[in-house]
Amino acid sequence: MRKRLLSLGLIIILSFSLTGCKSTDYKKAVELQENGDYSGALEIYKGIGDDYKDVSDRATECQSFIDSIAAFDEAKSSLGDKNAELDKAISEANDLVNGENTALDESLRSSLETKISETKAVKITTPKMAETVKEIDTQTTEMNTTDYSDALKSLNEAYTVFNNSVKQYELVNNPAESYVIKCLEKVEHVTGISAVTEDNDPNGHLGKAGGYTATVYFTCDWVNQANVIGNTIIDKGTDGGGAIEVYANVEDAESRDSYLAGFDGGVLASGSHTVVGTCVVRTSDELAASKQKELEAAVIGALTKLE
Repeated sequence: MRKRLLSLGLIIILSFSLTGCKSTDYKKAVELQENGDYSGALEIYKGIGDDYKDVSDRATECQSFIDSIAAFDEAKSSLGDKNAELDKAISEANDLVNGENTALDESLRSSLETKISETKAVKITTPKMAETVKEIDTQTTEMNTTDYSDALKSLNEAYTVFNNSVKQYELVNNPAESYVIKCLEKVEHVTGISAVTEDNDPNGHLGKAGGYTATVYFTCDWVNQANVIGNTIIDKGTDGGGAIEVYANVEDAESRDSYLAGFDGGVLASGSHTVVGTCVVRTSDELAASKQKELEAAVIGALTKLE
């Protein structure tokens, strides 16, 4: 009888002891869960079993947080990579647009600046993780669906167009005489080419302050050469087809263009003229306006063609 009572007492003591341990574990798990240690809490909940009616729900909630946080962290990392790519493209575009360069078409600079601003505006900042599973999942979805491909494509296109314009300007920034001749050789309807020297320069401006560094005259088969006075290409001047005058800087080229404009429409008019880089491209007054424009476009196209 005494042995039975002793055994029963031990069982009761052990039962209370286990219950007390589980109570301590439960409180610890709840504390961990409330502090955001969902993995630690989940491990304890699994060991408690069904002694507490909300253990199963709490364990499920912890697992949901664990899964959602893992997905959030992965999406956050992916967004970081996307943002890094976007930032790099923006930085490169800023370097180009703010660089010490000149574009053949300077209006493209403002176009690129606009694209940079537009691209900055689409950037998504990595969010601070929310406090509920539903909110975390919403943030994860937003990060995963972030797509900068259209913005990057648009920015890269504007970058390329402006960068090419910068390269084109370099081609017509006081180009060498040999380059001008090479370009004219590629222009359809140009039949003869001749560069001036100090001995045969009709204007006497070659190499002088404010004057051209090179001038290359050319004839064109759209002009009836029999009606043009002169025995050589240079003697015929721009009347035979046209000329490209090269200057050391834009100011000199524009000054020359303004001077020629003073004769436009009069008896001393020498044809069309326009500034391209530091060059003045001229075409014959013997040509109709439409042909002047066509020839001018062909010459400029040859001078500014990127290989």
